[in-house]
Amino acid sequence: MNDDIRPLKDVMDISAGFPMARVLIIILAVLAVAAFVYFRKKKEEKQKPCLQPKPAEIIAGEALNALREMRLIEKGLIKEYYIRLSDILRTYIENRYRVFAMDRTTWELFQEMKSKRIERQHVDKINNFLEDCDMVKFAKYTPDRKEIEEIYKSAEEIISLTTSIQVLESS
Repeated sequence: MNDDIRPLKDVMDISAGFPMARVLIIILAVLAVAAFVYFRKKKEEKQKPCLQPKPAEIIAGEALNALREMRLIEKGLIKEYYIRLSDILRTYIENRYRVFAMDRTTWELFQEMKSKRIERQHVDKINNFLEDCDMVKFAKYTPDRKEIEEIYKSAEEIISLTTSIQVLESS
């Protein structure tokens, strides 16, 4: 019965038994490798050439060409055509003038463009274009073939007119 409880053992000295220095060396080595990999990848990213964003007039021109290739008019989707045409010009306005155009009414956009002191002739032309689009989009107006061709040409003209001014301003 006296065998179930054993006496306490003496204190042992373990000064050389725990490899604290080895663990520290391994941690430092892992950190050094991670830092090397990180900075090497960062250097590679800097060496890659950055693509310049396309100018607003090029983006709008490509979008107009894509719209024409959709042949929405031939399919009888006149309202859809006008919605997309209006969106193309609104996106162009955002990119060209740095004015939020997509979520604003035509009147709000007109007021904003006037307050930005954009040339009045351009603002009026853009406003007239968007009002014509709004008639088809919201008032159920059905334009004839000639009006549809004129609105497309008007969009091209607005882009061309505002772009030529941009070139003169940057010279």
